[in-house]
Amino acid sequence: MKKLSIVILALFAFNCSNQKVDTKKALQDMKSQEIQIVSDAEIIETAMAMGDSLSATLSFTMDGEKIILTSIENKIAEVVGLAFNKENTLKGKEKAIYEAYQYNSQNDIKSPANVQFLEDTHFVLYTSSMVAEGQEVGMWLIKIPRKTIVLGVAK
Repeated sequence: MKKLSIVILALFAFNCSNQKVDTKKALQDMKSQEIQIVSDAEIIETAMAMGDSLSATLSFTMDGEKIILTSIENKIAEVVGLAFNKENTLKGKEKAIYEAYQYNSQNDIKSPANVQFLEDTHFVLYTSSMVAEGQEVGMWLIKIPRKTIVLGVAK
């Protein structure tokens, strides 16, 4: 019995540590894991605002007919710049949206920014025009994680 109590006491002593727990961060983590009911309208509205702010920070330069992307680094979302004069490997809804933007550009129709739900429910697609000298020359395709959007709605 004495050996058992020594072992239990030793285990208890080794399991206790003097590391402090960041209670604010722990509380924030717990709140972010709570189930939240967010409507599709709130998701679209927040995704549009996030996409607008992200696309405002993106830039490119024109070298004749060639588009050179100068800043597409982003930690929040996956960003792709697509020129209308280049081949691409888009599929499904992304390809249809690209072709619509391209058609609008060829027919001098202004393409507004757009938010779409993808088949992959983990992402929301934001698209906007790449404009150079008043002419639409390509399209920004931004995939924003749905989790990021939901957390943005909660704030």
